[in-house]
Amino acid sequence: MAADLLEKLRQMLLDMHHSGRLSDIEPGLYEDAREYVEKLKADYYSLENPLESRAGSLLIEEIGSVTETVQEIFSIRTRQILDLAFQQIEGQYFDKGEAKKMLPAERMMYGQIVDAIEGCREVLVHGEEYSFNGSGAAAVDRIDLIDDPPAASESGVPAAPAPRPILSPYALVHIRSDMESFMGVDGRVYGLKQGDIVTLPESNADVLCEHDIALNIRLNK
Repeated sequence: MAADLLEKLRQMLLDMHHSGRLSDIEPGLYEDAREYVEKLKADYYSLENPLESRAGSLLIEEIGSVTETVQEIFSIRTRQILDLAFQQIEGQYFDKGEAKKMLPAERMMYGQIVDAIEGCREVLVHGEEYSFNGSGAAAVDRIDLIDDPPAASESGVPAAPAPRPILSPYALVHIRSDMESFMGVDGRVYGLKQGDIVTLPESNADVLCEHDIALNIRLNK
């Protein structure tokens, strides 16, 4: 994996911002980025004391930078594909050359977006029957799972949500001093500061408590 992958991603992102149009990207871009992040994680875990070393901090920063840059590339391309879909649906000028720059997964997304919008228009505007074939069921399910606002108590103050149980491999800790970001054994990057109360993987929590950086709040003990 080329060491300049991050710079390559950033330049690609800059070009996308300047052009404002869907551009060609290498078919293996996302896979290369995933492999690179996995390599960085392996390098991080191979350090003797990753939480305390400068090398560990640098690796965490690079992991975050690569991940954020790839996500921004995905977000920009998705918005551009949405624009192309609306252009086709509204009968506007449609650049087929630009459409050919989509990756296979993006083409599939594009087709589903066009079908869904056209189907919704048939139902709402023309009063026609249209089967969405369950393609939007997952999205509707996710909407249904969004928590309702907490019910107000008799005093008119919203009732506090019920506390969620803390699962076994995690510990609730109180952070006693500021610290640099680090990656937990669960693969998540944690940026903590003094006064935070958070759940951390137990092994990471134990290390922080041993160094007097955190205090374990043993609610279940």
